[in-house]
Amino acid sequence: MKKKLFLLIFLILSAILFGGVQVHAAGEEGASSLDEYYQEQMETSGANDLWDELPGDTQNSLENLGVTSPDWQSIQNLSPGAVFSEIGSQARAQAKGPLAAMFQVLFVILLCALMEGLKVSFGDRPLSGVVNTVGTLCVCAAIIMPIVSCIAETAEVIYGSSMFLMCYVPVLAGIMIAGGQTVSAASYHMMMIGAGEVVSQLSTYFLVPMLNIFLALSIVSSISPRLKFNGICEMFYKAVKWVLSIVMTIFVSLLTIQNLIGVAADNAGTKAVKFAVSNFIPVVGGALSDAYTTVQSCVKVLKSGVGAFGILAAGVIFLPVLLELILWLAAVNLSAVVGDLFELKEISVLLRSVGKVISAMIAIVVCCMVILIISTVLLLLIGGGHT
Repeated sequence: MKKKLFLLIFLILSAILFGGVQVHAAGEEGASSLDEYYQEQMETSGANDLWDELPGDTQNSLENLGVTSPDWQSIQNLSPGAVFSEIGSQARAQAKGPLAAMFQVLFVILLCALMEGLKVSFGDRPLSGVVNTVGTLCVCAAIIMPIVSCIAETAEVIYGSSMFLMCYVPVLAGIMIAGGQTVSAASYHMMMIGAGEVVSQLSTYFLVPMLNIFLALSIVSSISPRLKFNGICEMFYKAVKWVLSIVMTIFVSLLTIQNLIGVAADNAGTKAVKFAVSNFIPVVGGALSDAYTTVQSCVKVLKSGVGAFGILAAGVIFLPVLLELILWLAAVNLSAVVGDLFELKEISVLLRSVGKVISAMIAIVVCCMVILIISTVLLLLIGGGHT
């Protein structure tokens, strides 16, 4: 036990002395040394390379927000005005497709309503079914291909976010280890790498096929009510919501428990090291203990900056596709309401079925976004008490 203790003290002294950390009497010299140590850790941890791992559109959005690196000083310049301005800009860019499709659908609805009125005037009863079928097919032509493209885009964004997660998690875990949070870093790394791998595989082999099948069944059940696919579509929609809710509950619970246990273990280890350095090293033990605490504080600032950058990057990665899905949902539901006003049941049922597909996509996107954001928030909040 004594050999291990002396070995641990020797390693700490080596890290402090050879890492360039010095105890200065002057405040300005100490601040300069800490700044140099901070920049050194930014470089050696790989935090500076995170910017290059982001998609080009995400980099442009972050630059519009005034963020150009994981440095906490860059993130500190973030303002609410810039955030709302970027959200508005993204919303305007993503609104073109949904608005164009909505106007086409509304034109079809008005044309069908006009034909229904002419049918009543001429007493041509068989024309009703033909008008509704043709109108439903025209609505399908207006919205189905854009929705299919949106599904593929959503899967691509989810896959890209998982690739960023694979680069981001090892960097943050390495910074945690440098700050003495070895147990927390191990549990966080294991959970997040596993989550990133699962999200990557699901987006490639499950998301696109299942959502396309769901969309196809919704269309068929709307055009041909005799096939009775409405029950299957409703079951799929409810299953998606329940599965996502259960998965997120389990994930957040496990991560919270592991963080609490890890922080407790790391705190005990850190206090033991500080006690050993302060009491078993003659003359300079107290100064080295203070220096060790100062280095930990510096690493803590680095961890907070990188964590905040990961949260912000996750939000910006998912922002365009999330806004597009929300706008599509609004356009489809508004068109369905207009269809109800003119009593075009087939078109309204089709639009509401497509709306359920879009709602399922929104739930999946939010779930994937929350995996990264909530996990990092929990890590920063629970690990914030590490001293």
